[in-house]
Amino acid sequence: MSHIIKVRCNGAEKHINEVDLDEIIKGITIARGKPLPRSTELQQRYVIPCKFCAKGRVIIKREMIEDYQQGS
Repeated sequence: MSHIIKVRCNGAEKHINEVDLDEIIKGITIARGKPLPRSTELQQRYVIPCKFCAKGRVIIKREMIEDYQQGS
C-alpha cells in the first residue's frame, strides 16, 4: 500500500502535488532498536520537481516523513 501525502510546490502557482512516500524513501530500512549506519538514515529534505510547472520544486522535509510514520 502506498503512502501518499499532498505537498505544495514553491512555484508562483503553489500547485498541490501528491507525493508517494514509498518512492521517496525506497531502499531505506527503518527499524526500532539498534541505530542504523548513517548512510541509510533519512535525509533532512528531499527536493523533487513539481508535476505541473517547470520552476516549482516540492520539498519534503524529514519531519513530514517522521510525522506520517508515527501516525500510521
